[in-house]
Amino acid sequence: MAITPNISKGKPSLRVLGTSVTLIEPIRKQAEKDLGINLDFTILDGTEAQRRGALRPESFDVYDQWFHDLDLIWPAGSIGAIDINRINNWEQINALPKTGRLNGNARTGLHGDPSKRLYVQLDGSLGRTPSDQISMLPTVHNADSFVVPENMTDEVTSWACLLDTKWAGRVVLQRDAAIGCLDVLLALSAKREFLAADIGNLELEEIDELAKILRNYRTKGHFKSIWADEIDAIEVIDGNTPVIGSMWWSGLIALRAKGIPVSMATPSEGYRGWFGGIALSNRLDERTLDAAYEYLNWWLDGPAGALATRNGAYMSNPQASRPHLSEAEWDFWYEGKPAREIVRNTFGVPVFKVGDIRSGGAYEERMSKVIVWDTIMDEHNYLVRQWDYALGL
Repeated sequence: MAITPNISKGKPSLRVLGTSVTLIEPIRKQAEKDLGINLDFTILDGTEAQRRGALRPESFDVYDQWFHDLDLIWPAGSIGAIDINRINNWEQINALPKTGRLNGNARTGLHGDPSKRLYVQLDGSLGRTPSDQISMLPTVHNADSFVVPENMTDEVTSWACLLDTKWAGRVVLQRDAAIGCLDVLLALSAKREFLAADIGNLELEEIDELAKILRNYRTKGHFKSIWADEIDAIEVIDGNTPVIGSMWWSGLIALRAKGIPVSMATPSEGYRGWFGGIALSNRLDERTLDAAYEYLNWWLDGPAGALATRNGAYMSNPQASRPHLSEAEWDFWYEGKPAREIVRNTFGVPVFKVGDIRSGGAYEERMSKVIVWDTIMDEHNYLVRQWDYALGL
C-alpha cells in the first residue's frame, strides 16, 4: 500500500477534506496556533467530498464529514480505524453518538444514528458493539429542518409547507440525495401525498414513485434553486422575496450575518438529524498520523467546539466547550434561553439580538425530536439516478 509522505520539513502538515460546515477559517487559524501545525483545507460540496473520500485516500490526511458517509467510505477501504486509547477525552463524549440515546431515553430517530456505524467490529464491519477502535471521531451534529422568514415561523410549522403551492417558485432544495430526499419525504408524508413503508430505506418501487412526484413539482416550477453547496443557497436567498427551503444551521447563521432575517422552522413532526465526525486516511506515514491524532484531540479540547457552536452546531462533548463560551452564549445555544446579550457568530458578526431565542429550544429538547437521521439507503445508487433525473440534473 502506498504511503502518503508528510513532505513538510518544518511544522507537520495536515490536509483536511470536508465541507464549508466545519472547514472555516477561524477553526483553521486556531488549530494552527494551538498545535503548531500547518492545515490545508480542501472544501467541496458534500457529494464531491464523499466521492474523493472514497476514491482518493492519497489526496487527504483527515476526512471531516458525516457519519452516514461511512456506509460508502468504509467499504471502499480509504479510511482506517481510530484507536480510542489515543483519544484523550473519549469518555467526555456524550451518549448520543455512542448509543443513539440521550440520557437513557429511547433511541432517537430512524436509521442514521451514528452509534450503528461507530465501532469497528472483529470482522472489520461497523456496528454498535463497543470496541477499542472507531470509524470516525464524533464531533458536530444538529437537528435540522428548513429555513423560513423570521416573521413567519408561527405559520410555518410543518414539513408540508415545503411543498405547499403558496410557496411555488420560492423553495430551495439541497441536491444531495441522501439528505434532500429525506426533506422531500418528510414533506410528502406530512401532506399525506406519499407514505413510504420506511422513510429511511425506500424500496425500488417507492423510489420510482418518489421520482415521479418530484419531477411533477419540478416541471411546475416549484423549486427556485437546487443547491449542491450551502454557499449557493445563501446566494439565492437575498431577503427581498420570502423563500423557504433546505438549509443547515451554518447556512442560517451565514444568512443572518448578512442581515437577512430568517429562522429555522420547528416542524410539529420533528427534525432530520445529522452527525459529523473526523476520520483518518489509511495512507498516513507515522509522523502525519501523530499530527492527525493531535488534531482529533484538539477538536475535543474545547476551542473547536466553541467555534462550531457559534456557527450553529452542537458538539459531542459540549462541556469541554463551555469554558470557551460566555455564560450568555451557553444559555442561548445549549439551554434555549433568550439571549441576554448580542449573539455573534464565529467571525464575530452579530446574528441574534437581545431577547431572541434559538428555535426549537434547548439541546436535549431539539435532539430528542429527531425522527430520521441522514442515511445511505440500501438502493442508494438507484435513488441518486432517479433523484437526479427527477430534478433535471
